[in-house]
Amino acid sequence: MQLDPKMTVFELIALHPSAIDLFIKRRMFCVGCPTETFHTLEDVACIYGIALEQLLKELRSVINAQGRS
Repeated sequence: MQLDPKMTVFELIALHPSAIDLFIKRRMFCVGCPTETFHTLEDVACIYGIALEQLLKELRSVINAQGRS
């Protein structure tokens, strides 16, 4: 699955609701935050001090697992 680092949290969750689990697990307060509509995945990785590629890898894993259920 191809994820765009410029995708907003809102766009991601709208397309892949299962991604919410990762944000909760990592204690990232993006879900429900007013800034989710304009913070990109790139922004979120920077804000939380996570390597962008690591975040994208974890998101792909969660999304792909949901698709197999």
